[in-house]
Amino acid sequence: VEDGGVVGDVIGALGVVAFALTLFKACEIQRFHVAEPEDLDGILDEVARGHQEAAAVRARAIPGIAGEMLTTGVMHAAEKRGVLEELLFEKILRARPGLERFLPFLSITAPAAPLLGLLGTVTGMIKTFQLITIFGTGDAKSLSSGISEALVTTALGLIVAIPVLVIHGGLARMARHKLGALEELAVGFVNGVVAIRHGDEIKPLAPSPRALLEGEAD
Repeated sequence: VEDGGVVGDVIGALGVVAFALTLFKACEIQRFHVAEPEDLDGILDEVARGHQEAAAVRARAIPGIAGEMLTTGVMHAAEKRGVLEELLFEKILRARPGLERFLPFLSITAPAAPLLGLLGTVTGMIKTFQLITIFGTGDAKSLSSGISEALVTTALGLIVAIPVLVIHGGLARMARHKLGALEELAVGFVNGVVAIRHGDEIKPLAPSPRALLEGEAD
């Protein structure tokens, strides 16, 4: 990093911030809780029995946005399907920014780091040519600093960019997985409520809540 000069310092600082955000983001996504199939089935059973308050208590016991979403669904279970879907979708929209925050920074860091490395390469070569103009090519020691800066910054840019690119893809996929599970939970709840209204068993026309969530878990 020292050999890279000012540009090397910038790339190093960018890499440190990116990797720190990576650790934070991975922990944040892992802590994002989505209800288990048994939780959804239990809430729908209480709704089927007409025990709205008991269903709301079970929904509130689920931590995070999933619990808020199911609580809202229970409290508005008598609404039309379209209204109920919009209420649950609003909760999912609230969860999206939290899951996706800092991911744009990582996506920008991946292409920015090698570009900064290229900038360091250019400035290092300019410095080298300036020294050649002053001292000629006979003093290799005086030329080594510029050449070193040119090569080191390129290497630093790639060292930062490659892992950040891979990590960003993994974190983005984890975030989409959590959002998909939350959407399936909402669909499962809505379909279960609709089935209850028609006097059926909790067996919606679309895939059942249990099938949706167990398939996601597998």
